[in-house]
Amino acid sequence: MLRITTLLRPAVRSRSLFGFKSIFRPLSTATSSPPAATAYPKAWVNSIIAQQKGFGHAAITVEDEKLTIFPDYSYLSKHLSRVAELQDRVAAENSRTGKTRIIGEYPDLKELLEYIYNPTLRNNLTYPNLKKWIKTDGDISDGTMVPWHLLDLFDLLSSRRITGNNAKELTYTFLVMHHISKDQKLMDIFGKLLDRNLLAGFGANTLKEVKWQREDEVDAPVFEPVLLSNAAKPMARLNPSSSASPISPSKSSTSSFDNHTTLISSRGKTPIHPKTAKLDKFEVALGKSLEPPFESLFKDGSVWYASRKLDGVRCLTFLDFLVPTNSSEAMELVSVHFVSRTGKPFNSLSKLEEQLQPLSKLPVLRKWLDVDPLLVEERPDGVVKRLILDGEVCVMRPKTSEELATSQARDDGSVADSMWIANDPFVEDFSSTVSQMRRSDTINHPSYFLFDVLSYSELNAKTSLQGHEGLGKKFGARLRDIKFVGAWLSDCLDEKGVKEKMFKDLKQIKVAGVADVEVMVDRAAREGWEGIILRKDEGYKGKRSPDIRKFKKWQDAEYKVESLDISPMRLAVNGVFGEHNALANVWINHDGHSVSVGSGFTADQRMRYAKYPEQIIGKYITVEYFGESDSMERDKKANGAGKKSLRFPRIKMVWEEGKRGM
Repeated sequence: MLRITTLLRPAVRSRSLFGFKSIFRPLSTATSSPPAATAYPKAWVNSIIAQQKGFGHAAITVEDEKLTIFPDYSYLSKHLSRVAELQDRVAAENSRTGKTRIIGEYPDLKELLEYIYNPTLRNNLTYPNLKKWIKTDGDISDGTMVPWHLLDLFDLLSSRRITGNNAKELTYTFLVMHHISKDQKLMDIFGKLLDRNLLAGFGANTLKEVKWQREDEVDAPVFEPVLLSNAAKPMARLNPSSSASPISPSKSSTSSFDNHTTLISSRGKTPIHPKTAKLDKFEVALGKSLEPPFESLFKDGSVWYASRKLDGVRCLTFLDFLVPTNSSEAMELVSVHFVSRTGKPFNSLSKLEEQLQPLSKLPVLRKWLDVDPLLVEERPDGVVKRLILDGEVCVMRPKTSEELATSQARDDGSVADSMWIANDPFVEDFSSTVSQMRRSDTINHPSYFLFDVLSYSELNAKTSLQGHEGLGKKFGARLRDIKFVGAWLSDCLDEKGVKEKMFKDLKQIKVAGVADVEVMVDRAAREGWEGIILRKDEGYKGKRSPDIRKFKKWQDAEYKVESLDISPMRLAVNGVFGEHNALANVWINHDGHSVSVGSGFTADQRMRYAKYPEQIIGKYITVEYFGESDSMERDKKANGAGKKSLRFPRIKMVWEEGKRGM
């Protein structure tokens, strides 16, 4: 009897897995023997994946076989490149017969094309609205509901199982996870699919006439899940979506499935979301965007605290302590849960959990827990109460020499100078953080930047609990608690001889007025910070509110246009929409890396530069962007050296006369 665990929550759609037609590639590890590809037959692995009823989980673990199945996140970029290739070829063909012949050479795209040209379906999200949201908000979710396939994402959108900003957030996370968000050309292809119009001169009627080749007759990318043998068992388990267990690899593929149960961690583990909380929806404090002028922040005499906006993943830590009935007995930390801002579990932070164990001896802990009326559960020897740590998990990488040079202390006496640890040799690696947080394998070197300490009652309240004795502390008071917890825990780890402390200090600076804010945002732009976060000195509110404000500053720079791409586009000329041969994007060189810039051109510019490319090639343009995007680890593996691209680049100005003259 096999025991199967779906890590993180399954998605909502059940669909057969398409594109599997080769041996699965194993993930190389020191302990994997024999190789996963030979030890686990394709048909058997397919049966496991198919029964999970959707691919919104980070991985599937088959415990008895010591096997973990991870999705193939390199597939979508190849899949979208095939769509781009098809679009270019069909757009260049005038005859209907020629178009159907070309389309038939892409059987791997059949299901996708039939979906986007189905007149009864709508994705309920447009690409322009998504891009606008990315530029103004651009938050990613914890990744627990991110599908493995593009059609699964479209199903979620079309069925309205996810809507509004949640839909935008999930879609953006999908693009980040699948390594699409930093490639403007692939982003534009995705946008056309999202808008259900490839602008390639064919539609649903043309598809009905296509004679499709077989997939094994074409050179199409294959979705290959990664199999990890002897994978470390995750700390937390969730019930799978199916009651059937797949056959053992040693049995015939026609054998019947046995009933199974999922292993649930025992030894007194508490539930992540106990019934005592009575929550309709798990929510945490979230901020709203901030734009200059900043005078409105201080018009009512409000006090604000500022910190750097980190490029990591939001993580709440639930520390569940057994409070004995006999007050003379010591408290015990019985459970630690790490969850996302939507309440989904993270299973990769066991190293951090080890360093949090001393907190059961925190001197003020009993006082904090005693004033909180909300219980997690009752036990024969006492009650279990919960303390919440709220922070950001980051996987750090060494700074480049350029980053070290720009992050030196200015000694200018400004509040911005005190926000930055000048001699810190590390910086957040966002791509690595997201990737590692979604897996079940332990992250060996996480950094946990704490920015709040809360009672369980405060977390679950949508409004401030001021007026309740011991609860509803303003942020300034909670900040003192944060510093106390950090200093006390650091001393404990020093006594134990721990050299690498994962619990990090996030500088929070009291802001005196508008001038301080302006200095901070200027410093953020110059030194490439993700942005700044401002927290009002008020009680905690477990929802999105103006008590937390986030500021992201766009930057711009001049670049020489090296080349351009032209493709058919649907543009409005004199108020009439039509398909025109137009400039799709230009290519520039940023830090030795080719970057595509396609946003910001007017319809007139797109048509003119397509007809007269000499008017822009070789000329200088001003590109507005929000910081550099790092793909350091991936690029190092591929090229032997790290390279940087631009995050959300868009055209600000074209200097057709040559270089900028002002």
